[in-house]
Amino acid sequence: MPALDDLVRLLGADLEPVSPTAVPPAEVTGVHVSELTDPTPYLAGGELLLTTGMGLTGQTAQVRAYTARLAAHGVTALGIGLGPVHSTVPESLLRACETAGLPLLAVPAPTPFLTVARTYWSLTAAAGQEQLSAALGAHRDLVRSAAGPDPVRAVVRTLADAVEGWAAQLTPHGEVVAVWPREHRASARRIAAEVARLRMAGPHSSATFPLGADDVVLHPLTGRGPLNGFVATGCPRPMKAPDRQLVLTACALLALQGEQRRRGVTAARTARSCVARLLLSGHLDAARSLGADLGLPAIAPRVRLLALAGLTGGLDDVLDLLEPVAAGGGHQLLAVAEPDEVWALTGPDDTTAVRAAVRRLTGEWLPGARAVLGPPVSVAELHRQLPTLGRTLAAVPPGTLRDLSEHGAPTAPSLDPILGYTRTDLVGAVAAYLRHRGHWERAAADLGVHRNTLRHRMITAARLLDADLDDPDTASRTWLALRERGLA
Repeated sequence: MPALDDLVRLLGADLEPVSPTAVPPAEVTGVHVSELTDPTPYLAGGELLLTTGMGLTGQTAQVRAYTARLAAHGVTALGIGLGPVHSTVPESLLRACETAGLPLLAVPAPTPFLTVARTYWSLTAAAGQEQLSAALGAHRDLVRSAAGPDPVRAVVRTLADAVEGWAAQLTPHGEVVAVWPREHRASARRIAAEVARLRMAGPHSSATFPLGADDVVLHPLTGRGPLNGFVATGCPRPMKAPDRQLVLTACALLALQGEQRRRGVTAARTARSCVARLLLSGHLDAARSLGADLGLPAIAPRVRLLALAGLTGGLDDVLDLLEPVAAGGGHQLLAVAEPDEVWALTGPDDTTAVRAAVRRLTGEWLPGARAVLGPPVSVAELHRQLPTLGRTLAAVPPGTLRDLSEHGAPTAPSLDPILGYTRTDLVGAVAAYLRHRGHWERAAADLGVHRNTLRHRMITAARLLDADLDDPDTASRTWLALRERGLA
């Protein structure tokens, strides 16, 4: 909007300041003409009010009340037209404006008020054109940034410069991908809690909240596929309307870039998934041949099989988490993604990183997920592990990672949890179940209980022991542990 000092400077002798103080550079929201003694019901604030003083009687009390009302309502300045009513500026009006802190201007005869209004709107149009040109230039800069070799960082930097603040792109879980200026990385990290709330609210939700002296706007990056992340923008409040449009443009460009990247990632994952399926089916030669055709590194001679379940739509999160681990080990992740499960091949040397990644997944991102990490095995024997790992995975409680022993068989679980259980006889239930080799009817008859009662006790025992009692190795070691204590 035009400033008052610019309007006075442009009009020259047609709009002169009366008081000796400098005209303030306050914004003028409009030019309004009124002869009412109380025009405030028709004003929104910020106007230059023009009057001939027809309603002013010259009495000091009335003039002071008039100027006080205008100042309280936020009028930017008062202009009095000389000639029709007052040939000079009334002294009482000058003193009242000085008391109220209201700038007083004079429109000399025969300058019409329309000259002031036309000049104001000419300045407004010029400012609008300048603002439009600046906005178009900023949008062009964003598009050029998105077409460069490092589009994410370039768009973030361009957006931050355009809004005269800072900007960042975050992952769907609130981790910082890029931020500019770099000293605002701590601010970007502080909004992880807001990211979690937006994920719960839905993929198309956005938020605005204060962070220190800035207003932060958080927008999701969504397309046809899953959520790609968020864009956070911080600038001194309040954010201007053109800047909000720039944020939306940057979000659209980054979402498009994320969609293109996701398509490439999905295609590569699909190709590697075919190799993994062949390995899990025991077709080692076919897997090696396909891997060579796809340009994949040679398949390692020994691997560990990681099985995850209870993912509830988080398959992409799992693969996004595991692929950097595989890359850190010098190979590409071979994984099969089913509707609610992921079976991934990891290197024996990746165990520490895999454990950390899966614990983060089950502890923060998908608390209902459960995982089993098999022992190192020859890639040719990999398919023989599937039945055992499948049974173990079904028995693992949510939020748990079970890392099987190095020799490939679960060790005997500690009996202390069921020995200390006093609500019912879990030790007898486990002993009877193992004695009859998992036959529900015979074991229930041996205990003198209904088979559903026995099922409930066995579920409780398996949870307390954190063991799969249907696994032959675990069952045999548990049976021997019971025999050693004289409990079976």
